[in-house]
Amino acid sequence: MKMNISKTAVAVVALMTAVGVARATLYTPSWTVNSDVPDGSYIGLASSQSISDIPTTIGGQSATILDISVNLDISGGYNGDLYGYLVFQPTGGGAASMDVLLNQIGTSAGNPFGSSGAGFNNITLSDSGASSIHGATGVPTGTWKPDDGGQTLDATFGGQQADGTWTLFLADLSSGGGTSELVSWGLNISVVPEPVTWALIIFGAVLLGFAAVRRFKAARSV
Repeated sequence: MKMNISKTAVAVVALMTAVGVARATLYTPSWTVNSDVPDGSYIGLASSQSISDIPTTIGGQSATILDISVNLDISGGYNGDLYGYLVFQPTGGGAASMDVLLNQIGTSAGNPFGSSGAGFNNITLSDSGASSIHGATGVPTGTWKPDDGGQTLDATFGGQQADGTWTLFLADLSSGGGTSELVSWGLNISVVPEPVTWALIIFGAVLLGFAAVRRFKAARSV
C-alpha cells in the first residue's frame, strides 16, 4: 500500500515555510563626501557615518547582517597608490570589525607601481564579484571582490546588528600621480531575523512526518 500524505498536511508545510523562512531586507545608505585623499600620506582620509535606522529586531527576533557590499565612487589620482578598508563599531560598544577593500591594486613583483588608472567609477565591492579588484586596470566599474586576501565582507561583518558607526578609510601611500577624490560611498546591507524560525519549520515537518507514518501503519493493520 502506498502512503498518502493529505492535502491538509501539504498545505500546513507550505504555510509554515511561507511564514517561517527568513526574508532578507535590503538597506542602501549612501553618503556624498567630495573630499581629497592626501597624496603620499599614511594619515589618509576617514569618512565615518552613523547608522541608527536599520531595525535591530524583525518579528520579535534579533535582526542581523546576512550580506554586505560597498559602493565606491573615486575620481582622479593613481589607483595603484590607494589603500583602503572598512571598519564597523557596533552601537553600545563591543569589538570593532575591519576588512580591507583596496590594497594598491595591480601591484606585483613585476609591477611595484600598480595600476595607473585614475579612479573607480561607481564600483561595488562584494563577495559575489567575479574577480578581485586587485587585478583591475584602467578606471574600473561594475562589481568586484574586495582586495582582502579572501577574508570576505560577509565573514567579517555578518551576524551583527547593522546599527553603529561605519568608517571608510582611504590612504594614498605614494606621492605623485595626482590626487584621488572620494566622491561618495555607500553600503548595501541585507538583514534577516536570526534563524530561530528554521527550528520551528523543522520541528513542524518532523511532527507531520510522524503523523504520516502513524497513518501508514494504521492503514496496513486494517
